[in-house]
Amino acid sequence: MEEKKKYALPIPRAIATGIIFEAVEKFGLELDQEKPPDDAFDRQSDLPTKEYVPRILLWGDSPEILMEAKEYIYTKHEEWISNIDDRRKMRQEQIMKKVRKR
Repeated sequence: MEEKKKYALPIPRAIATGIIFEAVEKFGLELDQEKPPDDAFDRQSDLPTKEYVPRILLWGDSPEILMEAKEYIYTKHEEWISNIDDRRKMRQEQIMKKVRKR
């Protein structure tokens, strides 16, 4: 029985997790995170020795599917960033309406 090869796609930390979860579901990928380097935590206290935040890894069976997922994630992230001011303003208005009702 031949074992299928898995391909990994590291995702930058700045991408919103909701967008990543959408891509995982849409493209049927597996979600994981980077393993910390050996010096990321003190062996005695188990406290972090430096600011280490692991990147998210997406795993798939085909590099083509991973590239489609990457394109999808980056496009959605770009849309989200370009509309962030409008969303902030809309959210502030929602909050103000709730505050006024009281």
